[in-house]
Amino acid sequence: MNSRVALLFAATLGLAVGSLGCSGGGDGNGTGGTGGSGGTAGTGGTGGSGGTAGTGGSEASGWVTQTSGTTSDLYAVQFTDTNTGTAVGNGGIILRTTNGGATWEDQTSGTTNELRAVSFTDANTGTVVGANGTILRTTNGGTSWVEQTSDVFVNLFGVSFTDANTGTAVGEAGTILRTTNGGATWAEQTSGTTSTLRGVSFTDANNETVVGADNSIILRTTNGGATWAEQTSGTTNWLFAVSMTDANTGTAVGDDGTILRTTNGGATWVPQDSGSTRPLLGVSFTDANNGTVVGPRFGTILRTTNGGATWVAQDSGIINITLFGVSMTDANTGTAVGEAGTILRTTGGGG
Repeated sequence: MNSRVALLFAATLGLAVGSLGCSGGGDGNGTGGTGGSGGTAGTGGTGGSGGTAGTGGSEASGWVTQTSGTTSDLYAVQFTDTNTGTAVGNGGIILRTTNGGATWEDQTSGTTNELRAVSFTDANTGTVVGANGTILRTTNGGTSWVEQTSDVFVNLFGVSFTDANTGTAVGEAGTILRTTNGGATWAEQTSGTTSTLRGVSFTDANNETVVGADNSIILRTTNGGATWAEQTSGTTNWLFAVSMTDANTGTAVGDDGTILRTTNGGATWVPQDSGSTRPLLGVSFTDANNGTVVGPRFGTILRTTNGGATWVAQDSGIINITLFGVSMTDANTGTAVGEAGTILRTTGGGG
């Protein structure tokens, strides 16, 4: 990684335990496949950073700024339908909306640890992961959150559930945790790497893809994590998030505008032209063709409607703000989150 990028991530990934900032790396959040979310890159230090929020989006830009009620950095977001969504971030913050973001409610997480990724399988059942091995679970839409025992103390950057019981969390030092009972117990799996893993995306209980910053790693399982195989990414750039729409088709994003695409379950990953040299931190596809990517500075948002054959930059309507996570519920409707409590919403595909 060059010195410019190293300086950027020294400020935005802050990997110190207890004051971690990242986004799923992902760095993160990109979002995962069904029910999943990847890690998102965040700012280091409790309380977050990232300057002041820019001007609000407009109807013309396609992205409209919503009132989050917080100035904390938000690292990940996931919606289960067009109205119901959860955003998480710095200082243990959890925000919830049931009206498409017209209003956001601050929920009691019970922790001050930074929360990095979120995965809901329905409007009520969800899991959040974060710093120091934090795992939180709700079965009532976040009215109450219960801390689960992870038995690890590394920072967790990504989480993806395919149903109420089955899910995987990933993080530092090659950590992969798996549950098949809704998090009552978490078992550590053998990843075969010590690289930091940033994003994870499940398409079903068996097929899963994980990406990491160190060594541009991509891991794949077809048996629920009983074994993990390393795939050839074809890049030396850090990878922060991944979104798989089915067992074969997916997109990973990373440093220096990196976008990789597979249509054969990762047997090959093909680089795509993003038109950007900025780190890309979050990704969300709703089907094989329609996807959105977000990143730092000026609220970077990229959009494709043809599986990434072409990517078009969109006007986020904000300045000096890094976007860490994005969740699209259909080709037109989605929400992005970022620094200083920034939440953006589109109902027109962002265009």
